[in-house]
Amino acid sequence: MPHRDRFKLELQHWPYRQTVRISRGELHTQTLLHATANWDGIRAQGEGEQHESDEQASEQALARGQAALLALQAMPDRHELRRRLPPDGLRNALDAMLWDLECKRTGLRAWELAGLRAVNAGSRFRTLLTVTLDSPDAMAEQARRWGHAPLLKVKLGDRSQGGLDRDIERLRAVAAASPGSTLTVDPNEGWTPALLQRFASAIAALPVALIEQPLPAGHEDLLPGLGLKIPVAADESCTSLDSLARLAGRVHYVNLKLDKCGGLTEALLMCEEARRLGLKLMVGCNCGTSLSMAPAFLVAAFCEFVDLDGPLHMREDRAPAVSYEGGCLHAPAAELWG
Repeated sequence: MPHRDRFKLELQHWPYRQTVRISRGELHTQTLLHATANWDGIRAQGEGEQHESDEQASEQALARGQAALLALQAMPDRHELRRRLPPDGLRNALDAMLWDLECKRTGLRAWELAGLRAVNAGSRFRTLLTVTLDSPDAMAEQARRWGHAPLLKVKLGDRSQGGLDRDIERLRAVAAASPGSTLTVDPNEGWTPALLQRFASAIAALPVALIEQPLPAGHEDLLPGLGLKIPVAADESCTSLDSLARLAGRVHYVNLKLDKCGGLTEALLMCEEARRLGLKLMVGCNCGTSLSMAPAFLVAAFCEFVDLDGPLHMREDRAPAVSYEGGCLHAPAAELWG
């Protein structure tokens, strides 16, 4: 096969099962970058999301990706890819494709290539299940549909007048609808320090284990002075290996998302550095199909919180899909990835 035909990169549109609401707006369709390799009869693939459903950003990433692939035609190298492209969903898609290609060429599973002895084909990790932003009654119904899941992630961050009071009402409704569930909340940068303090005081009696990115990215220096008793995780502020040092001592957890950091290759380096800095870990996703969850599954081995329920919010999925049973995400099949 000619070198120029070895790789392909395209945009795909995957609709959500229902409208997904977060503090920044509503999402109806996920625009994904799908990368494939055909190398000596071996097919490999990877998936990434550039920026929620920003079509223009995805189109621009597609053009950059085509140029990057030209440089990889003769010899695919994940580390060379990391040097050539910034950390984003495009690099994640290409990085995942190269991991999958290496696995299929060597006959090894991805966790074997990564040296993760604690992970195997029978591994599973308990994942948060997401309740998206809506009215208190609608969010309570979402919680009930998850069947009293052990771990629920509750999207908050109402930015309208009086929004914090409604967020508190929403969280109380979810807690009442799912007694026994441990909750995390994610306002997606939606609060000020004063609102965060008021929120934490109002919900102190609820089983909230984590608050994810409550303040706008870059304001983490304000967190230690707020006297919060609930641990805080950085999400939008945690973008790549270089971002970790400024978060140490300011947040308890960092949320590693492959679309932010540019793929599994970077994420594994971040796991090592975060632990060296005393930061605890969680792994998240920007929805996506099972193909997005598969490489993130390896990162879950390092994490106390796993937030990889993305395919459960999509109308359709890839085949073979990853399995979700009993609130747990199971290891991907080799036919899907890795």
